[in-house]
Amino acid sequence: MLTVTAGMAALSSGVFAGTAEAAAEAAAAPPTGTVRVFWLKPSDVTFDQRYPDGITRVMTEAQRFYRQELGVTFRLNTPAVEVVNGDHKRVWYETTPNGGDQYWWVVFNMQQELLAKLGLRAPDPRWLCVGEISAEGPGSGGGGGGGWVVLSGHDADGAAGTNGAMNRWYGGMVHELGHAFGLPDSTFTDGTPMSASFYDYPNCHFSQDQKNRIRNGPYGSFLS
Repeated sequence: MLTVTAGMAALSSGVFAGTAEAAAEAAAAPPTGTVRVFWLKPSDVTFDQRYPDGITRVMTEAQRFYRQELGVTFRLNTPAVEVVNGDHKRVWYETTPNGGDQYWWVVFNMQQELLAKLGLRAPDPRWLCVGEISAEGPGSGGGGGGGWVVLSGHDADGAAGTNGAMNRWYGGMVHELGHAFGLPDSTFTDGTPMSASFYDYPNCHFSQDQKNRIRNGPYGSFLS
């Protein structure tokens, strides 16, 4: 789940902003300054309450960890997870090229649909956004940057409790939210969640420099 720099440039450059700006704003958008979380369910995927419930648990654990580390944290909404019914079958998200690397197809297809449906932007100064989708093709991945976290099927399955130990998914979310808040990857395994140390969650901690960068970054005002 460590980010790939070239692919993540698209998350922070606003490459889908035109689509979002052309869309109508959602009728009942949540308060600004919060973290919006979406589970996009492809049209041929059966609704399963374990997914919004599990993603909520991952987000509330990440929320707790940020407060532990920084003394402040981000706000979630009620409900924490917005379920979005996808326009396409699962295979469409998995096989429709979007970006140069197949690693990004699923999550960029999801992100582009969320932007269009909900009038979001990339980056969006109103909300920090997290999107998960129940789709995953060969080599699919995800990442964070520019106020967004975008994750494919293995993360959604992990949150739902069907893909191994939960600490893996808690640490992964803490890591990707760090990118969304403006942090880069660490250059070595340094005991912080911005390195591979997130796999050892909760035995990892932000450095003082990372804490300062989060607080002073583009979404630092979201923390309270």
